[in-house]
Amino acid sequence: MSHISIVYFSQFKGATEKLAEAIQRGASEVSGTEAILIKVEDVSKNWSVLNESDAIIFGSPTYMGSVAAGFKVFIEQLAGEIWLQRRWLNKIASGFTVSAGRSGDKMNTLQQLVVFAAQMGMIWVPMRI
Repeated sequence: MSHISIVYFSQFKGATEKLAEAIQRGASEVSGTEAILIKVEDVSKNWSVLNESDAIIFGSPTYMGSVAAGFKVFIEQLAGEIWLQRRWLNKIASGFTVSAGRSGDKMNTLQQLVVFAAQMGMIWVPMRI
């Protein structure tokens, strides 16, 4: 069985959470796949789940052209032992974002997620568009 974690930060109007839930539903429809939602606020209780996941999908709203501060806190928590021990090396990664504006600099947020995954030694899988 494949294990996918969707770790996300959602605030304001909850659009990022709705996207995370839709991704979970879609991933769960694939035979032999289990998808779990993890809010960044609950990461401390779910490190083992993330470490055991085959893939991690990151979600953050775009606030002022960047990942949300709440998501950045999660990213910076990984700079210690998980990064030092290369725990997520070669793990599949992907991500998503949403903003109120048509552009809102979502591309910058996605690029931040790609760079974050690269720092962790993960393999980024983009959307096919």
